[in-house]
Amino acid sequence: MTLGRWTKATFWGWLLGVALILVLSSLLDSTGIEHLQFHLGVGMGAGVGFAQWLLLKRAGMSKNWIWFSILGMGTPFIILDLMPAELVPHKIAAGIVSGALATGLLQYLLLKKQFRNAQLWIYGCFTGWTLAVATVFAIDYTKYLTSSNLALFFLNLFLMLAGGIVLGVISGFALKRIYSATG
Repeated sequence: MTLGRWTKATFWGWLLGVALILVLSSLLDSTGIEHLQFHLGVGMGAGVGFAQWLLLKRAGMSKNWIWFSILGMGTPFIILDLMPAELVPHKIAAGIVSGALATGLLQYLLLKKQFRNAQLWIYGCFTGWTLAVATVFAIDYTKYLTSSNLALFFLNLFLMLAGGIVLGVISGFALKRIYSATG
């Protein structure tokens, strides 16, 4: 497992996650279900979890990696969607942080069966997801950099795509340390 291959797989999973979010959002909107955020966690968890599992299955990882990614990222958003907005004013941020932690904990359960220092995954997963989404959230501030719509488009696109690279690099470093401790 190389850092480059992991980052590439995670990046493609990030793109798949974005596509799944768009599809789920469209399906929900077409049925009249609006103002919910759970599709963000479910879509991104499914896309990233699937792409990472494609790489990890060579090392004997079960498909539970995908399910734990979906559950870990999706469940906090579902819980937050059920709560009043006044109680949790920043639901997306809260969903991401709690989803990152839940995903790390769930996937740790799979990794600990094979690796003695699998707990590093909890930190790597949490930090990777949190900083990846912080990269995307930086889009909120690009409007202060230029008034050129074309420049903003490319800058915002870069930030959106960079989230997958950030997640891949940070979680990849953790996974690399986990793998190297077994040899």
